[in-house]
Order: sequence, then structure tokens, then C-alpha cells
Amino acid sequence: MSDYFLALSDHYKAVRARLSGKLAPRPIVTAPLPAPEPEPEPETPASPVWTVPDHPPTAKQIARDALRPFKMTLEEAMGPSRQIPYVRARAAVYGALREHGWSLKKIAIFCNRDHTTVLNSLQKFPYQEKDKWTPKAS
Repeated sequence: MSDYFLALSDHYKAVRARLSGKLAPRPIVTAPLPAPEPEPEPETPASPVWTVPDHPPTAKQIARDALRPFKMTLEEAMGPSRQIPYVRARAAVYGALREHGWSLKKIAIFCNRDHTTVLNSLQKFPYQEKDKWTPKAS
């Protein structure tokens, strides 16, 4: 057996002796402990990597992303029109903002509407991934 294991067995004998009440001098372990393996160095990327900014997107950015499939501007969607394409576009903005953690009151203030209007719109046109809009079944 190697010196390390002999020293280890002597150590355990001494511990057992102390626990049983027989005090024995502690042996000095002279065998060196195995050296830990060095950690591999992290690979450096060959080209610069684009990183996501630390700040969350603004309401206008979220709204523009939600309106992209409707091919509308924010001003058009937030206008007074009650035609269904505009209503659905507004509902998309409400849903996108709600997904980002906005409260109904904050969404209503941003969109210049009442919070109950936002709530009603979200109930009638639930926001779903990939712009699948379906009216709520009555």
C-alpha cells in the first residue's frame, strides 16, 4: 500500500482510540495530498459576441413589436377607431405590455384609455404567442 493510505489508516486508528477513551498521540501525516487537477481555461470566442442590453425594453419598443404583424404605427393603433383591425391591434399592444409585467393602470395611462377598457379588451382578445388572435367564445 502507498504511504498515503498507511497514514490515513493510522489517522483512523487514532480517532477510534480517542473516541473509545484511550488517548493516543496523533500521528503526523507526512504523505502529501494529491494535487487538484487544474481547471481548463475558458474558451475565448473567435469573434465578438453580441450581448443583450441590461435594461428592459421601453413601452414604445414593446408596442412596435406587437404591431408589426398588423402593419400599423402606434399612432394609428391608438386612435379613436372602433374597426376590428384597430381593436385587435390595440389588444395586441395591451397583451404584449401585460406579458412584460405592466399593470392595467400603467397600460391604460400609456395607451390613453381607461383600465377597464384594457381589461375588457384582454378578455375578449386574449394575447397568445405568434400572433394568433381569437375572440373569446360566448
